[in-house]
Amino acid sequence: MKTFSKVLSITAVTSALACAAPSFAQTQDNTPFETPQTNRAFNFLSAGVADHDGGGDSIILEGSYQFNSPWFISGYLRDGDDGPFGDSRDAQGLKLGRYVWLSDNLVADFSGRFGHVDFGPEDSAFWGVEGNLRTRIDRFEIYGGLGWVDYTDAGSDNQYQFGTRFYITPEFAVGARYQDSEFGDGIRIEASYHF
Repeated sequence: MKTFSKVLSITAVTSALACAAPSFAQTQDNTPFETPQTNRAFNFLSAGVADHDGGGDSIILEGSYQFNSPWFISGYLRDGDDGPFGDSRDAQGLKLGRYVWLSDNLVADFSGRFGHVDFGPEDSAFWGVEGNLRTRIDRFEIYGGLGWVDYTDAGSDNQYQFGTRFYITPEFAVGARYQDSEFGDGIRIEASYHF
């Protein structure tokens, strides 16, 4: 799937969610948005598309679950340009972390992660650590973080991300982030369901 098709698909999903937002708002229990909502921030399923600076793009499926407050586990699948049955540019990762309240509207999370990445002609296992800060301003969640990854067969890398999510309802959000991933820097657009 080419970049244009992926962006068009994400735009269609985002537009459908935006059009459906008034009906969601009428059926919700009018629970106010917390600042920040840790349950919503760490319990989600998302789908997105990323355009990487080194050329190419990827589809990302990601999920996170807060299993024992303040502990959470998350994981992702990244599929590169070659499609779901191709043999190159794929990545999978798992992360175990803990969040800490720094103030009434600022949360930090720290985690360890491991996984596997296929760069195309070569593949490698990886492990690393990361830390993020996040806050909520009304319906906007703003976050950023730094990480370090050691690829067992490809050296190490410092990584970063910063982005925002807009909560259409307490359960549905759309967002964009700029991040350094296994395949280079790039922008990622996503839609997510929070529970």
